[in-house]
Amino acid sequence: MLRILKYSAILLLISLLHLYLYTSETIKSFDYKSHDNLNQLLQTKSSADNNVVVVDIDEESLHDFGQWPWPRIITAKLINDIDAMHPTTIAINILFPEKDRTSPVSIQNFYHNFFNLDIGITHLPETLQDNDKLLSDSIKKSQSILSIYFSSEDIEPHCQDLNYTKHQFNNIETTLNAKSIVCNEQQIQQNISNFGFINAQIDNDGLFRRMPLFMNYNNHLVPSFALATLLNIDHNIQNQEKKNTFSILGHTIRMNEDGYVLLNFNNPLPKIIPATKILKGEISNKELQGKIVLIGLSAIGINHTYLLPNHDKLSNTLLHATLIENILNNMLYIQPNYYKKINIFISLFLSLLVLIFLAKRRYVSIVILFIMTMMLSTLWLLILYKNNIYISIGYLWTPFLSFFFIVMLFFMFLTAKERKKSYEEILESHTATIDIIALISTMHDKETGRHIQRTKHYIKLMAEHLYKKNIYPNIITPKYINRIYRAAPLHDIGKMGIADKVLKKNGALTQEEFEIMKTHPTLAKNMLQDAMKHYNKNDFLNMAYNIAYYHHERWDGTGYPTGLKGNQIPLEAQLMTLADVYDALVSKRRYKKSFSFEEAETIILEGRGTAYNPKLIDAFIEIKDSFKEIAYQWQEQ
Repeated sequence: MLRILKYSAILLLISLLHLYLYTSETIKSFDYKSHDNLNQLLQTKSSADNNVVVVDIDEESLHDFGQWPWPRIITAKLINDIDAMHPTTIAINILFPEKDRTSPVSIQNFYHNFFNLDIGITHLPETLQDNDKLLSDSIKKSQSILSIYFSSEDIEPHCQDLNYTKHQFNNIETTLNAKSIVCNEQQIQQNISNFGFINAQIDNDGLFRRMPLFMNYNNHLVPSFALATLLNIDHNIQNQEKKNTFSILGHTIRMNEDGYVLLNFNNPLPKIIPATKILKGEISNKELQGKIVLIGLSAIGINHTYLLPNHDKLSNTLLHATLIENILNNMLYIQPNYYKKINIFISLFLSLLVLIFLAKRRYVSIVILFIMTMMLSTLWLLILYKNNIYISIGYLWTPFLSFFFIVMLFFMFLTAKERKKSYEEILESHTATIDIIALISTMHDKETGRHIQRTKHYIKLMAEHLYKKNIYPNIITPKYINRIYRAAPLHDIGKMGIADKVLKKNGALTQEEFEIMKTHPTLAKNMLQDAMKHYNKNDFLNMAYNIAYYHHERWDGTGYPTGLKGNQIPLEAQLMTLADVYDALVSKRRYKKSFSFEEAETIILEGRGTAYNPKLIDAFIEIKDSFKEIAYQWQEQ
């Protein structure tokens, strides 16, 4: 039951992690970047000629014909001049929501309403009295497309009863709904059945990638400005059986469930002609003949630009021009929403599989699963992207990589923990083995394991005290202290090679016997050297070698077997010398009685500068009471 609860809790946590990521902005941002990088990696410039020409009301045009808004008689002339060049169609990406106040009839009304003056403009034909009518007539004559703007908020009523009735769109659905509409002045808008919305929305990272093709308003589907432009050429949209799929001008368009398409900005930008050159007659007919002409604004202060993933900036008119080119060159991409759900469920399944492998310690299987997932998902991504479908790979990679990263951290923690535990077990076994070897050597000498315990605790105590006092900081470290504690029991291992008649003799040794006894450091050296041949650069064996071979050396150089002097003697051997002599003094041996602690301390202090390093004697004085405690704790039974 407990196991079931544990696995249920883990499953719940993984599911909550995926649910959180699925609804977070993080996964959206990662998915955006995945798409941008993929698009840049696979970008192929279209070699086809542009179908769209943008007539731009730019800074140069404003300089020649005055600030914006122009009198609509100028805009009407611009449309007429363009229409005379026989373009395929004209689309106007400019809103005219109010009456033209520069129109002669508007000026007369202004003076009448504010100054009660009736003025007349003589010698002006009646056809030039109303600029709005002039513009309306030009639009009707040229069968141009008008633009409108939708709002998701309630705004002041403005032609709110306007409905799109030009075409009926079957099997098309969108989640985009508009509450309000901003359209053109009534005289301009009336009798215009084909129009489109110019709305364009950036993603949450501030970049522009996608555009809606339809929006709902008053239970009617209204096309985008670009799509309405194409519908002005091909009046018979062909709906497909598949939802949100239709054909226009022989090109099939697919949208996602929200009515969006992803734009491809690898098209060359359309040719841009300043409006002033059209009005001045500086452009030949062949420049616009047979082209789709979009009239737009780019002048500073009256134009909003959109930042693209490649860091270019485009006006709203150029966005719609790009959409038209994408459709006509079959370069539009679709990003179905259901791939987001598919990918998040695949990630959840793979995460659970990783968890199962981790529980079974199948680490190689985890690595193989990770490699196969990345390879197959990349292949899947590339194949579908070549078919103009983006599968929202960020919704697979983000949660899976996040979980895999968490698992790797856990794996590293688990491995470190297991390695530490294994190291501790090996270290304990190693230490026990050393103690057993040392005990065998002392049993040969009729001494007990208590001597081993006391001396290794003495030497560790001294080393720790020197470390705290920052004495010999380049030598003494925590590793050094641990190593010397484990190596100390081997200090008399050479005695195993001494004959029993010498080693076990009761009473004082003869000079000849003492010389034999003095060979035990050399015997230890030979033993350890043989071991060191098989373990090159083993710090533990090096320390054991120094302790066993040099622990009978004296500070003044009168020791044996080599007669080293001062700091020529390895520090670990110096420490062992003091610890071994102290324990020999306070312990009873077959050839002597034990000394009192005070007597032993006096003898040790008398060896300052002769037998022992003065620094070690100073340290011993400070911790001699702790030496007593160790002697009591490990006293002979």
